[in-house]
Amino acid sequence: MARRNRLERKLDEYNHTMELIRTIVPIVVLILQIVILTKLA
Repeated sequence: MARRNRLERKLDEYNHTMELIRTIVPIVVLILQIVILTKLA
């Protein structure tokens, strides 16, 4: 139980960073897909 609490506290420190990454990654993937499709067409 103590180990899990320590892990949860560590993850809470990076919570906002992980949320930002979860927001940015799909946008970057979408832009890359559009670039690839325009190169192929």
